[in-house]
Amino acid sequence: MGASFPNLRLLDHSAAARKLDLASEVFHRINRIIPQDQVVLSVPPKCRVRDAIALLKKHGYSQVPVVDGSEVLGVFSFRSFAQEAAGATLDEWNKEKCAPGDLPVDEFLEQFEFARVTEEMNRVFDAMDRDNGVLVGTPDRLIGVLTPMDFLRYLYQVASPFVMVLEIELALRLLIRRALTDENIAAASRRCLAVVYGGEDRVPTTLEEMTFDNYQSLISHGDNWAQFEPVFGGNRTRASAKLKEIGAIRNDLFHFKREITMQDHQTLAAHRNWLLNKVKQQEAHCEPEVQP
Repeated sequence: MGASFPNLRLLDHSAAARKLDLASEVFHRINRIIPQDQVVLSVPPKCRVRDAIALLKKHGYSQVPVVDGSEVLGVFSFRSFAQEAAGATLDEWNKEKCAPGDLPVDEFLEQFEFARVTEEMNRVFDAMDRDNGVLVGTPDRLIGVLTPMDFLRYLYQVASPFVMVLEIELALRLLIRRALTDENIAAASRRCLAVVYGGEDRVPTTLEEMTFDNYQSLISHGDNWAQFEPVFGGNRTRASAKLKEIGAIRNDLFHFKREITMQDHQTLAAHRNWLLNKVKQQEAHCEPEVQP
């Protein structure tokens, strides 16, 4: 991967961190999850609760670190405030002669675990599940705050291209089977792949044996298109171009030749939706007519 990870170098200047630097560019560690544009908000311990809550609402956060100088004292969150405030009776609040919102945030702290940027992701799962967040850095040097949504967005970004390629290939198999019988698939494969494989006896004759390039050749071949046109619609050149684009991205993705771009992601999504619509149309044609 060609991406750089400045968050890693920001925290640790130790020999151990430098040794982990290269590994962290290849393996999925905490440094990869920290949003590159994250601005860490913090409030001082004497900040009023109502002011802290207004800050959280403004930024769409559910918690904020409470920092005194450079030291993290804990985290103020909607949860920590609700748990403490709900534990007191009305009489107790009346004795305080103060509304909960007027109290300082250091009266409502909870403790989050700290994780180093070089930490393996699975090491913080329990803390993330328990606290709904982890602090990245050390108590005297805060780098960022990670939430379950940060994890979800990152894992979706990593996994979604593979999931879309899986859906595309399964959709292609389904549509090919809608167009051809197993016998016709074998015949069409021999017709368009014999030259590639050096003879008809070497040609894969089932969809499970075929590669994605085989699917593309099968569908795009001039002698086969008449059978595929009712299923894929449009014209052969257009369908072939879509499959060629998918195949090129798939090859780069599965062989880790380069980092998948946002444009690649959008292309896969568009072609995935194109095939989804074709599958839906086939489902509609299979539905029994409703008798009046």
